[in-house]
Amino acid sequence: MKRWAGFAVLLALAGCTTAVGGTARPEPASPPSNLALVNPARTASVLNAVKTATEAVFSYDSAALPAYEKSTAENLTPGARDEIGRLLAEVRNSPQPIKLVTRVIVSAAVEETPDKAQVLTVLDQASTRAGTTSKGIASVLFATVRDGERWRIAEIKVSPTASPLAPEKPGAGDRAIARVRDSARDGALRVAEALLSLDPADPEGSYARYEAVSTGQLLTQFQQDKAARIAQFRTAGTKSALEPNAAAAVMEVVDDKASVLLVATTTVTDAAGQATKKYLPIVLRLQRLPEGWKAAGIETVQALP
Repeated sequence: MKRWAGFAVLLALAGCTTAVGGTARPEPASPPSNLALVNPARTASVLNAVKTATEAVFSYDSAALPAYEKSTAENLTPGARDEIGRLLAEVRNSPQPIKLVTRVIVSAAVEETPDKAQVLTVLDQASTRAGTTSKGIASVLFATVRDGERWRIAEIKVSPTASPLAPEKPGAGDRAIARVRDSARDGALRVAEALLSLDPADPEGSYARYEAVSTGQLLTQFQQDKAARIAQFRTAGTKSALEPNAAAAVMEVVDDKASVLLVATTTVTDAAGQATKKYLPIVLRLQRLPEGWKAAGIETVQALP
């Protein structure tokens, strides 16, 4: 699987500002309500600011407390400072010297307005205490507010789920771009529902759902392994179901291709009936076809080296 480092924002939507029924629509009087990716440079600026703030306030060195306190004062609202205090209580109360280093692996804007933004991130964290380092990743949804030239983190939601966003109204120009973004996000959620769900009582149906939402190399791979995959579904006896309200954010749209960051939770039930929850930050590579968005690739988000 590909390892993600940083984030990507690129928008080149040829043909998305045109017409219905052969007649060009006038530019709408109002912009879309969600500006994420509508202005790529602005969205990149927001993501970069949130990345800087996140890496500062989620990193901690017990030998440099004044610098940490200054960073939290600059980058967090009072409510978020209380929240980060609860999240890092174990780290801050360690009787031994401790150093926590956090880096953003990948991020994407869920929603953006001139003064507020929601940013979905996957974080790489390394904690060193008594000469021993432990690593892990965490998925976080940040709500941020603009304060002059600075973006401050106002709310922190770990292992997030998301409420559906209202779709953009029809229109040309920026609204057309926003509608493509929203359709890619919705397409990613439909694809994830199929690819992350499995019913061992219906292995053929589970495989058929995989095939129905896939295209390109991913579809070829499924078809090459069809018999073995169905047999594995049947014999393993493991059931997987996607939990509702997965958090998704479009990272980039280029022509008829999109990349979507998805933080999903699945309930996995083994043959003995034991259920566990599995948290999956993934990136879906989508291709827009006449019948809708399909998956051309799926990549897990992994810790940085």
